[in-house]
Amino acid sequence: MKHVGPDGPTHVGPFKVAGVLGQGGMGRVLLCAGPDGRLVAVKQVLAHFADDEGFRARFRREVAASRKVSGAYTAAVMDADPDAPTPWLASVFVAGPSLGAVVKADGVLDEAAVHRLAAGLASALAEIHRAGLIHRDLKPDNVLLTEDGVRVIDLGIARVTEGEAEAEGDTGLTRTGWVIGSPSFMSPEQAESKPLTPASDVFSLGSMLVMAFTGSSPFSGASTLRTLYDVVHAAPDLSAVPVGLRGIVERCLAKDPAARPTPAELLELLGPVAPAGRQWPAAVDRMLADQRTAIDRLLSGGPETVSVPPMAVPASEPEPEPEPEAEPEPELRSAPVPVPVADEAVVRVAAATATEPSHTPPRRRSRTVALVAAGVLVATGVGVGAYALDGVAGGAAPAAYADVPACPKVTRNIALTGRDAKEDFHSATENQAHTMCSWFDPTTGSRIGQVRWDVKRGRDDAANAKLQQTAFAADAAEGRRASNLGFGDGAYWKSADTGQTCVLYVRSGNLVVSASVYHPGACEQKAKEVAKAALAAVPATSG
Repeated sequence: MKHVGPDGPTHVGPFKVAGVLGQGGMGRVLLCAGPDGRLVAVKQVLAHFADDEGFRARFRREVAASRKVSGAYTAAVMDADPDAPTPWLASVFVAGPSLGAVVKADGVLDEAAVHRLAAGLASALAEIHRAGLIHRDLKPDNVLLTEDGVRVIDLGIARVTEGEAEAEGDTGLTRTGWVIGSPSFMSPEQAESKPLTPASDVFSLGSMLVMAFTGSSPFSGASTLRTLYDVVHAAPDLSAVPVGLRGIVERCLAKDPAARPTPAELLELLGPVAPAGRQWPAAVDRMLADQRTAIDRLLSGGPETVSVPPMAVPASEPEPEPEPEAEPEPELRSAPVPVPVADEAVVRVAAATATEPSHTPPRRRSRTVALVAAGVLVATGVGVGAYALDGVAGGAAPAAYADVPACPKVTRNIALTGRDAKEDFHSATENQAHTMCSWFDPTTGSRIGQVRWDVKRGRDDAANAKLQQTAFAADAAEGRRASNLGFGDGAYWKSADTGQTCVLYVRSGNLVVSASVYHPGACEQKAKEVAKAALAAVPATSG
């Protein structure tokens, strides 16, 4: 929470700006005051996205979705202007930390608090579904614990149900096959890019209840690949869930959507919640008090301060940091960092459906879907390229490589030992090509290196490079600039979970290489060597 700064707006519509609650790669949330003094949270699109009609269409849909739902369980919409030069959406300011922030700061919840949480979430979903919507991104950061119960926020990727879409003539902004959401809290059908029903949100609810008891999703794996595989195939470990709620959670987490209870049925299974003057653990009261203090200081013009954000900026929109040299401001080309999926092509994971990904050391998981689980067949499309993986040129058909990992060729000159094909990944479509190769310690089985190549292709060279540059700049916002490498058009370091692991991303034209290495003592130097060799392994068709 901070002051807006001398260059920031003083008003948005009729609302006076007091400060910034949070900011991400696509927008920010401002704390404002209405003409009557009421506090308002205003979600404002960043100016350089305002000319993107695709983004405006998605923002209009968010406004429409938010207005459909009662403010009893969400943040009620007060006003909006999706057609303003800088589109905005104003909601009632809801004070309260997110579930994720509470668990991170104070630890897991007790059974009584989780029972109250479950009932509140079921009531919120009942209202959201009654409005004809599916939330599609129900996760701890989108659930606020307030003085009067649970509030579910961020309907930015909510989707009307099939019946509502037909009734309203909604053709949709996401094509069949797009995978959108947060991996650890997705439903199996969402991870497989299948059509969704309201039951998808119930599965996410079940995952959140386990998280409230344990501190993490029951499907959190060492990688996004592993997480999605487990969401689709693995039986969750519910041993930490008390017996009184275990059966209910188990039904919510049924792989078959038809076997899950509806929110109304869930409320019946949970039974009545005892009324209480204090709804949540004492930590929530402390966080609320800190939040009020920060707001008072902000409104009084005091020094900048930080508190638990009352309204989370969508997790797919990372806080911006300095971007790599020569990379422009990002331009939005799709919904908030989904994996675009086309209908005409198929990605195949080298590990067959019956083969699980191996266990690997914990590392930072992507906050949006960037990979597909083993055995999950999806298709990718958006983008283009002047590089070709395994000789797949910009206009050539990639079918010859559809089922063959490209790793045997592109890893020949990479100075890492312990090559193992068990998690190799290769996909190729008309518009994109991807390869991922891994190295493991033969003694411990731990991962010691991973390299990924991502190519955009299908248009002319300049357009391909521009598309890759735009996506790269957006991703680089959450990293640290890497300068003076001597190769590539731009580079950044991505944060890792350990000081002995380094992850370097390098762009050259329409090709991006990521090199992740575990190398105690000099991991950055090793990552540079690996990235340089990986870049050289892919021949350029021009330039």
